[in-house]
Amino acid sequence: MSRIDASQSADETGVLRRLRGVLGLHGRTRLGRGTILEGRLDVRNDGELITGAGCLLRSRPTRSHFVIERGASVIIGDRVRISYGAAVSAQREIVIGSDTRIGPFCTILDNDFHRVGDRESPGLMAPVLIGRNVTIGARVTLLRGARVGDGARIMSGSCVYGVIQADSTVSGVPARAAGRDTTQKHGAMVAAIVRRLFGMTSAPGPLEELAGIPGWQPLGPLRLLLALEESFPATLTLEHVGACRTVADVAKLLRTSPPASRLD
Repeated sequence: MSRIDASQSADETGVLRRLRGVLGLHGRTRLGRGTILEGRLDVRNDGELITGAGCLLRSRPTRSHFVIERGASVIIGDRVRISYGAAVSAQREIVIGSDTRIGPFCTILDNDFHRVGDRESPGLMAPVLIGRNVTIGARVTLLRGARVGDGARIMSGSCVYGVIQADSTVSGVPARAAGRDTTQKHGAMVAAIVRRLFGMTSAPGPLEELAGIPGWQPLGPLRLLLALEESFPATLTLEHVGACRTVADVAKLLRTSPPASRLD
């Protein structure tokens, strides 16, 4: 693990110069104070790479890859956490706002590499702009032109193209805002899980009291939490699951909970 203890520019000596040959930091590079490089990143920087203070860029157990072409830039704000297995490719510009968390195996591309049907022609390019305090789950892909508003939450496995509104929760391919249909779908899945866990002859209705299910006490909330974590890419707590009175409450909790980024 390498820690950058002071902001340094590409022409300075010290830790950054020693890392340059190892990491491929050939362009203009500035890593903020307290930035941690965990594992050995695979970096080809012919443009500009700048991070703010207190960032964490993980490359263990699976290496992360950054490719920054000439004239392109990757600008990362303060306290950003990018988990392992990331793939970042910039031909124009990628900006990641402060306090954003990006889960493992995420891909961020501001380009198409080549045109459809013609591998010899360069693809289209458009900046990718990710706001502040965004939570991005595992295996999310952000395509050229993606713009993610502050505080947005992107569920694991989603593909983002276009504009994601601030403070929204989105999922799917392409990513869309979670709404009534998502809650109903979650409710049906939760009911099926409850039926299986507690050996019920039929699935409980959305307003059936969980506490009245035989075998619910004392370990029902914990058993349900573990089953939900296996089926849904959401960050849940035993306290929140235990506070749910009905299946509908659990479905609502799943819709509003942040995606599991598995950064730790």
